[in-house]
Amino acid sequence: MRPGAPPLIVFIAALGDGGDVWKPVISQLPGAAVFTYDRPGCGDAPARPAPNPPLPFSAFADELATLLDERGVAEPFVLVGHSIGGSIARAFADRHPHRVAGLVFVDASLSQSLTWPQTDFFVDGDGPGATTVDVITGHVELLQTTPLNVPAVVLTRRRHWWIPNFEAIPHPALDDLWHVSQQILARDWHAPLIVAENSGHYVPLDAPDLVAQAIDGVARAIRNSTPVTLDARQIAKASGTIRP
Repeated sequence: MRPGAPPLIVFIAALGDGGDVWKPVISQLPGAAVFTYDRPGCGDAPARPAPNPPLPFSAFADELATLLDERGVAEPFVLVGHSIGGSIARAFADRHPHRVAGLVFVDASLSQSLTWPQTDFFVDGDGPGATTVDVITGHVELLQTTPLNVPAVVLTRRRHWWIPNFEAIPHPALDDLWHVSQQILARDWHAPLIVAENSGHYVPLDAPDLVAQAIDGVARAIRNSTPVTLDARQIAKASGTIRP
């Protein structure tokens, strides 16, 4: 945890990633209070003990809540979730709404259980002690969540750009499904939608300046008790587009 000006920014990394993936973003948030962590089996954290069954998003969310309690975090904070981290953030907001002051979804995952049939793909971490994500149970959980009335921003990648050397997607319309889902997410959370035009799925690495601008917009809205406002010129300068 890095001390700084409120609100605290809590980062949730993508599948298998540790908290270090957020360093390029955090470097552009000078003075902000930030919190990153490694889920068990990711980054430098040891794996969960046996039997280590598959876990839905709610379990990852409650695990984060316990960790924040242990670190003495009591005030409401901004959650920033990338990919499956966005799903964990949604589950967290539903289960611990009083703790969430705002959200930033960074190319947040849609229902991958319906689009990538190989369920063994969703393993959180490296090595034999990594945890499988129960995406089907997790999707049921997300369908039952209710968006909070808090400042939020949805940030997504450019169309037809996933990650380097990624295997062929199972269906050619998956990209359409992904982007329509981002639009629905923005609509449901009453959030601006930013498209990172020069970024694939790893937006925190490809476009950290856009992620930082989205976070700053949510943080300012919280501090000023106003709706989220974004500087379209600065967003464009960082190769982003604000979509209606």
